[in-house]
Formats: sequence, structure tokens, C-alpha cells
Amino acid sequence: MPEFTYDPGDMPGLREKLARLPEAATFPEFELERVAVGRDALLSLPAVLAELAGDPGPVIVVQDSTPMRRGGDDLKALVRRLLSDAGWEPHTVVLEAGEDGEAHADEDAVEQVLAELRPGVPVVSVGSGTVTDVAKHACFRFGRDREPLTLVSCATANSMLAYAAQMAVISKSGVKRTRPSRLSDALIYDTDILRSAPGHMVLAGIGDIVPMYVSFGDWYIASRLGLGSFKEASVDLLADVRAKLLPYAREMGERTPEGMDVLSRLITLSGLTATIAGETAPLSGYEHVTGHMLDLAASHFGRPVGSHGSQVGLAVLPCTVSFNILLEELDPTAVDVDACYPSPPAMEERVRAAFAPIDPSGRMGEECWSDYRKKLEGWHGARPAFESLLADWERERERLRELVPPADECVQAIADAGLPLRWEDLPVPIPEDEARWAYANAHLMRDRLSHADLLHFVGWFDEAFVDRVFTRARELAGALRPSSPAGPVQR
Repeated sequence: MPEFTYDPGDMPGLREKLARLPEAATFPEFELERVAVGRDALLSLPAVLAELAGDPGPVIVVQDSTPMRRGGDDLKALVRRLLSDAGWEPHTVVLEAGEDGEAHADEDAVEQVLAELRPGVPVVSVGSGTVTDVAKHACFRFGRDREPLTLVSCATANSMLAYAAQMAVISKSGVKRTRPSRLSDALIYDTDILRSAPGHMVLAGIGDIVPMYVSFGDWYIASRLGLGSFKEASVDLLADVRAKLLPYAREMGERTPEGMDVLSRLITLSGLTATIAGETAPLSGYEHVTGHMLDLAASHFGRPVGSHGSQVGLAVLPCTVSFNILLEELDPTAVDVDACYPSPPAMEERVRAAFAPIDPSGRMGEECWSDYRKKLEGWHGARPAFESLLADWERERERLRELVPPADECVQAIADAGLPLRWEDLPVPIPEDEARWAYANAHLMRDRLSHADLLHFVGWFDEAFVDRVFTRARELAGALRPSSPAGPVQR
């Protein structure tokens, strides 16, 4: 096993190191006290629960209906048996499936779990993204005006970063929104369980980490304009991830015990960078909102919702291309600052028009405009900061280059991790015209500012620019995987 500067397997030691960082006073309190990683980590569940919640008694187990295995055992039956044998009395809550037969992290699911929670009764979640976010958010809402409940999360796939992030993605009116939430008190990563997860879920987890190559740049720009709060500590915490992602990428993709162990720690560290920042921005830049747009439009385009991590990992490719174009070609003396501030009525019309084709009812456009208008107001108020950014562009560009590597290096990292490099190669294939639509309109969806907003406001982000970005992305992908189809898939 490699050595970690910040090892989640030693949470007391990790917390002590965080407390010594210069920005420590700005970190929020968070619940995570214990991370168990290893082949028999699940067997520690009863002891971990007793350590955190006290003597055995009733316990609520949140799960979905998807069959899961741990070696030759039915995983969910095994969890209940482990708890029962230790004297616990498990009450199982199975998330109700939607019309597509899958459970979803939405308000209905949160309400379903919230209705089952009781004071003093601990909660165990058994699942990955959906189950974890629903359980975390239900416990968060329950504990806002009552004694917090103990929550232990058993990861069933290394597929996302939410395990250690103090927020949850919960859908509202069909639109994914990041809500303030809580962490689990303990995380259990059993590598035998994780090795049994489908391979595409492992790639999804790696795909959720890869955005660090772009998202820190988006976060820095927003902070520089007074619309975010960049923390150097998050960069420091993520150094382990940048150092170990590529050397262990093959083992992760092959789901070896060591690969699953390392990936579990990297996923936890990545989530913690967002937690200590108090927002998802460290690992959720324009690539993430592009992925959310793809999910938003899935039903309209007649395809299932795809793997979020895989979509996000691939969306990093056009984002790193466009970010590097910005860094290489922006001439601050050529920017017409007055033209960078469109009126609210003009942008409201633009936002609503973007979403009308996929939701004629207008509800989606209304929800997205309610978020975008906040960003537009912030942008108008940030004009002095923007003018300062332009005046100091040479120095600011060098700082951004430290955070955002050249596009070819980023794409090499994506390829080495085994992630798809073309939209048609995703687990749920997406025609490139749909990906282009998502990338071109994602800046209209939410309130967080990114480099794409900057490109839009300076007048670059038009159809010709999107053509240029996707052409360059195909060139980079083709150079690394020439055997794949070279051209875009259209519908």
C-alpha cells in the first residue's frame, strides 16, 4: 500500500493534520470519525455501530432493490444477519423505484426515509450514490432541530465522491441540485464488495475524481471575482489524489484488492476537499454541470440516464480544451467590458429558450432561471473585480496554469485511467450532438460561475467556438485511441 500524507484510514491523524493548516479556522465541523477500508471491513459494521451509537437496539437500514453480492453472499441479507447476530434489530427501508425501475435521489425518496427515522435510532445505508445521498440528506433534515442520528454508510461501489462530501445531490422538478447535507459518522469500504461492483461503476468513481484537472481553475476564477471562496487547503489535501491516481489507475480499472483500497481512499479525500471548502466547487466545475445537463435531457432524447461519473470524466475533455483556449488566447486589452454585461430580461429569454425544447411545460426553464439569475446578479456586481482580473491577467494566467494542466496532459490522464474518450463509448452511448448541446447550454443551468461563463460574457462562447472545442477534443482522443471511430455520432 502506498503512503498517504492524509490517510483517511487514520481519521484522528488526518483531523490533526487538518487542524494545523493555516486555514483551519475556516473549516466547517464535519461528522466523519471513522473510515474502515479492507477485505473484511464489512465485518466491523456491528462494532463500529456500537462504538458510535452505544448498546444494540433498533437500527434502520436504507437500501434500494438492486441485488448485490459480496463474494458468494447476498450482500443485503449479510448486512442484516451481521447486525442481528450482534443484537441489533434492523428495520429495512427499500427506496421506491421510479418509472424506469430505478431508485432516484429526489425529494420523494428523502421524504420516504425521513418518515421512518426515529429519535435515537441509528441508520445504516447500504449502497452507492443514490442511497448514500438520500440517507445523508434525510438524516441531515431530521437532525436540524433534534439530536443528530448516528449514520454509518457501507459503500457498495467506488462510483462517486458523495461518501465524504457534506452535501447531497437531490433532484427538484427534474433538475439536480446540490443541497447542504451531512457526512456519515463512519464509512465502510469492503474491498470484496467493491470488487463485485460492475466495472463501469469503478470508472464512474475515477471519472468523478478527474474533474480536479479543470474544476480548481473554475473555482479560482469565481473566487477571484468575489463569487466563490477558494481554499489553498483543498489543493493541499488533493495532492495525494494527484500523485496516486495515475500510478494505480490500471489496478483500479482491474478492480484488484489494492486498486479498490487506494481508490476508496482517493474518493474519500476528494470528498473531504469539498467538505473543508464548504462547497462542491473543488471537484465540480463546468464538466459536472455538463453531465447534469445530459441527465436532464435523457428522457427527451429517448435514452436512459447514464453513469454520472463516466459522463463527467469525459466532459472534462472539452472543458480542458476550452479552458486552455481561454488561457492561451485571451487578450485583456481587446475585451469590451461594457458588452460583457447582458441585461436580465435578455438572459431570462435565453435561459428559457434553451430548456423549452426538452420541457415545453416551462418548469425546467423556471427552475434554471431562478438559479442563473443569482449568478447574473453576482456577475454584474463583480465588474470591478473583473476589471482587476483583466488588468492583472498575466499573473492570474500563470496561477491558473498551475491549477489547469495543458489539454493533452489532462486527456492522457483520462485515457490512462481507462475512461471513455468518445461520447459513443460511454456505458450509455450519447450522440455527439447531444453532448454539444449540453456543453453549449450548461452555463445557463445554475448559479456557480465557471470559465464557460467568462467565455460567454466576453463573447466567445458561440457555435463556432463549440465546433472548435469538439474538433480539438476528437483530435486528442484520436491520437490516443486511433482504433476508435474518428468522427462524431449524430442522431
